Amino acid sequence: MELLAVVFPHLAAVRVERVHRVGATVRVKAATTEPTSECPACGCESARVRSRYERCLSDLPVAGQEVLLQMRVRRFFCDNTACAKRTFAEQIPGLTSRHGPCAAGLPSMLRTVALALGGRPGGRHTARLACAVGRSTLLRLSRSMPDPQVATPRVLGVDEFAWRKGHTYAPPPATG
Repeated sequence: MELLAVVFPHLAAVRVERVHRVGATVRVKAATTEPTSECPACGCESARVRSRYERCLSDLPVAGQEVLLQMRVRRFFCDNTACAKRTFAEQIPGLTSRHGPCAAGLPSMLRTVALALGGRPGGRHTARLACAVGRSTLLRLSRSMPDPQVATPRVLGVDEFAWRKGHTYAPPPATG
């Protein structure tokens, strides 16, 4: 189990049941260990399980092989009568996001590739990295990033003249 803690440190909050290889993919079967989960709408803790299902997440590649997390996830009833949500799926902090197809670390790596290489070249590179995604996904990730903060300039220079279509908007140079 020490090797799993080194290779998969982000899986500390789950119980790894099995790690096996299927072709070029490493499949990690895991389940949550927490007895309760918090409702995302109202924050109320719940222990009443409604159902279970399997959720598949792409994860960062390991040793040049694609990694697929097969998580057994529970749906809980929200016990707060004032809450609009009646049921909710549990989320693992630092690992899953709501409706997210990837584990937490993969999108940041894909954003880096998207910013460095763009669409088609980035798609070819991710295939070599064993986490193949399409060019459209990379472009969507790069567009979803916030604009960088730009500092307000302290000094603003204004041109004294401009050349446009052969016209001079400046006084003629002094000859002397």
